[in-house]
Amino acid sequence: MGNPLFVDTMNAMGGNGISMGYGEVFTALQTGVIDGAENNPPSYFTSNHYKTGAKYYTQTNHLIIPEILVMSKVSWDKLSPADQALVKKFAREAQFEQRKLWDAAVAEYTAKLKADGVEFIEIDNKAFYDATAPVRAKYGAQYADLIKRISETK
Repeated sequence: MGNPLFVDTMNAMGGNGISMGYGEVFTALQTGVIDGAENNPPSYFTSNHYKTGAKYYTQTNHLIIPEILVMSKVSWDKLSPADQALVKKFAREAQFEQRKLWDAAVAEYTAKLKADGVEFIEIDNKAFYDATAPVRAKYGAQYADLIKRISETK
């Protein structure tokens, strides 16, 4: 992604982070312009990146982008308190359903990738976490309390 935070994260982990449009990744992998890319198992499979010769997958957990539900404040303010409560209730239920469906999709696509010869490499993520400490310090100072709360839930 064309985001300095993501490029700095990749560089801190020992890679050579570059920004590239997602639609260009397949050809770049195929031609050797790049030798790896960020992805999750469902996207890695559906984008066919594994068919370019990129047959190794390592889950570093260095980046987790949340799926979020957003609503205009103007629209929110037009809802009655009872309707706001319903939106919150069903949004929370949808959150847990989405997580369950996501975990199932990851398991399904991981199995498909392994069946097609992709090797999943297990690693200790602590080294990557430690290596990215300067990135968190640079970009996350104003979110230190939130980062601490997230870190404590692991």
